Amino acid sequence: MGLEYFRLRDRFDFSKNTLDIGNYLQWSRKSFLKHFFLRIFAIDASRWPEFYNRHLTYYLDKNTDGKEEFFFKKLWSLIETRLKTLVEKDIYESKNHVRDQQEIEHLKSFTEFLTSIDKWNSNETEEAIKVRLLTENQGLQNQLIERDKEIKLFRSKETTDKINIHKDSYLILVDLFLKLQELKLDDDKELVFARTQAVWMKMINNYFTEDHKEIKIETLKRYFPADKNKPTMGKHSPVPADKRIFNIVPAKRRS
Repeated sequence: MGLEYFRLRDRFDFSKNTLDIGNYLQWSRKSFLKHFFLRIFAIDASRWPEFYNRHLTYYLDKNTDGKEEFFFKKLWSLIETRLKTLVEKDIYESKNHVRDQQEIEHLKSFTEFLTSIDKWNSNETEEAIKVRLLTENQGLQNQLIERDKEIKLFRSKETTDKINIHKDSYLILVDLFLKLQELKLDDDKELVFARTQAVWMKMINNYFTEDHKEIKIETLKRYFPADKNKPTMGKHSPVPADKRIFNIVPAKRRS
């Protein structure tokens, strides 16, 4: 019926603007729906949010395991059923056709409000739900197709081949990469720049091997401190002198 969902009017509550269900005297709870719609039709459309929040708060306070979704769907069901009954009624054959038409417009106004706050698609028909789910599924499939294309394009540009470095020589390459970062052009701008040292480590790990064995990131971290100017003692070390065997010097320009 809905008694547990909606706040009932207190006895001797003579307020003319009450949002609660029932009258101020004793009334039969069996006639709840009658009093419920009497209250709905007495409320101005501007008070729909106030009505909704008042009864939602009551429902949640009285039901510790209650959820707004349950309350919303109960309210929607009551309004939808009454509206459907009125719409299917031959209002022009009814003695109360003017009142019926007014009630239809009032309930439509309420359903518009409910639709605006519906987070659970309660107003969708079964067919509409199927169409929406199919559309969403198609959208996800299209996204997967696009991601698959991107992955294939990425892999097409990648290579499984790696440049092999002679045994016990990977630190020579590390030293050269460190020296590359120190090179500057005539305008004093850096020749190469990376925001983090991780780029250099990943490049060595991805594209080089030493004696056909992986050069691990953890091994490289010792030589690529996050802050080159302030390496952490104990965690970072300079390349040993016997591995710093090459220098990069500018070529002499032809006059």
